[in-house]
Amino acid sequence: MNLLKGSLVLKLTALAFAVATYFYIQGEVMEIEKKALEMSKITDPSYKLIKLTAKNLPIKVRLATAPPEGYEIVTEKVSVNPSRLVVVGPEVLLEEASNAETALLDVSESTQSVTKKIPLESVAGTHLAGEPYVVEVTVPIEKTSSGRS
Repeated sequence: MNLLKGSLVLKLTALAFAVATYFYIQGEVMEIEKKALEMSKITDPSYKLIKLTAKNLPIKVRLATAPPEGYEIVTEKVSVNPSRLVVVGPEVLLEEASNAETALLDVSESTQSVTKKIPLESVAGTHLAGEPYVVEVTVPIEKTSSGRS
């Protein structure tokens, strides 16, 4: 009981040291938890499933067939309008996406340039759901030099 009768200055100093020690330890614990959380993100990619990102991708035309014999597609003049698409989705699905693809286009009966509105079908191998996004595709078809008289 004599300890409780000591100097008020000593008691306040002890209290100050106790409070300072508490906050120091609390800060160290928070730092360790923060590092552990960062390490779990590095080793566990599942956080990428819920993290959304946007990516601007070119649109690739998929042709199902070739034109009739004696005709060819002028591949360097194939055009898509719009030529690019902004896709928003989970980071894990879009990080390796290189293009968006149209539905298959059949040109087997065409002997002249074809312009059609066709829907986009997939992005990074993942099929799109919901309202179809439609693009206008122009596929120039010319007579081959061997087919001319």
